[in-house]
Amino acid sequence: MLKSTNTATDQTIKSSLGQLENILAIQGTGEAYFETLADALHKLHALVRIHHAADIFAGPQSGTLNMPPQCTQDLDRLRAEHSDILGKLDRLVIVVDSMSDQADEDQEVFFCRLRELIAIVRRHEAEEDRLFTLALWHDTGGES
Repeated sequence: MLKSTNTATDQTIKSSLGQLENILAIQGTGEAYFETLADALHKLHALVRIHHAADIFAGPQSGTLNMPPQCTQDLDRLRAEHSDILGKLDRLVIVVDSMSDQADEDQEVFFCRLRELIAIVRRHEAEEDRLFTLALWHDTGGES
């Protein structure tokens, strides 16, 4: 659901998270490893910024989709999370370029924060998918 509008790469946030997880699984060190990690983080950052700006629950993307009243609180909470997620991602993007020169302990903290961000974004995405599905179900004649 959190798809980029760039059809040339047709990359989604899910696929970007998968790439990051694959890079983390290598447990590499050194400048080349962190350059690869930085590239993947920058791609995720761009996709999350696009997603945040697009707001799939508002505007022409959603057409006539109406959000059920019981979902309003969840929608507001998920919208508010976008800024927090971007803030966490901004901090990781800023420090990734210097990580190859940092102590092993600092690299481990960075990896933990990145894994935490991945988990947060995956949970956020799942909740948005659920909310979108509920809204569609409601909009097409499901329980009201």
